[in-house]
Amino acid sequence: MMSDLDKFLEERVKSPIPSGDVAKVKLMAKEFALGVHKQLWDECITHKPHRGPDHENLKVYFEKRWKDKNFEHAIDLLKHHGYVYLDKFYKLGQAAFELLDETEPYNVFISYRRSESSALALLVNTKLKEHSLVPFVDMALEAGGNWHAELEGRIRDCDYFIVLLGKETLASGMTVKEIEWAIQYGKKVIPVWHSGFCLSSDKWNDVDSKVKDAIKQTNAIRVIEESASDYNRAIVELLNRFGITP
Repeated sequence: MMSDLDKFLEERVKSPIPSGDVAKVKLMAKEFALGVHKQLWDECITHKPHRGPDHENLKVYFEKRWKDKNFEHAIDLLKHHGYVYLDKFYKLGQAAFELLDETEPYNVFISYRRSESSALALLVNTKLKEHSLVPFVDMALEAGGNWHAELEGRIRDCDYFIVLLGKETLASGMTVKEIEWAIQYGKKVIPVWHSGFCLSSDKWNDVDSKVKDAIKQTNAIRVIEESASDYNRAIVELLNRFGITP
């Protein structure tokens, strides 16, 4: 059985660590505060005599989540940005706990085939914006000499990659290429199956196995029926992937 700490780590690794230094510190402060909220450790984040296993939980979380053992440097950064204060021992301040009410402004690339998924792409785009995420759909770009380079750059710089998969989406070489770029740059891929999409090896045996692994059913959000209620359920599940409960 997974421990509460293991469950917490599994949940947190679903959220990518942002590339910007300030954003990294903000996310760290937020997750430290979330750990307090979940009673994995307390607000005092430096060692004091006779600390129990909660302090070890914090150290294990930090090393596994941030791939770093320099905990003292992290505390210095949190203090510099106003998330930690010194009161005999270093403690998380109110600014860190206020972050729990914020949605991270993740950049999200939405990949889709226009002939099958335009309406769903617009719906996803709208719902993500409503919750302070920063989605991008390529209908804003003009085809031209730099079109592929622009798309690749946006995928390289995004935090999440959503791919909307209709029945014939994988017949689109451009959509497959976008998935390949997402894999190449190590992005979090969220597949949304709709309109009867099925990952059949007989039909899609020419698609690279890495692409198939990225969009397989175990990772996917599925629209089972073409109904407003089922699309709404899928949108809620999608928002949940970002830690949002609408």
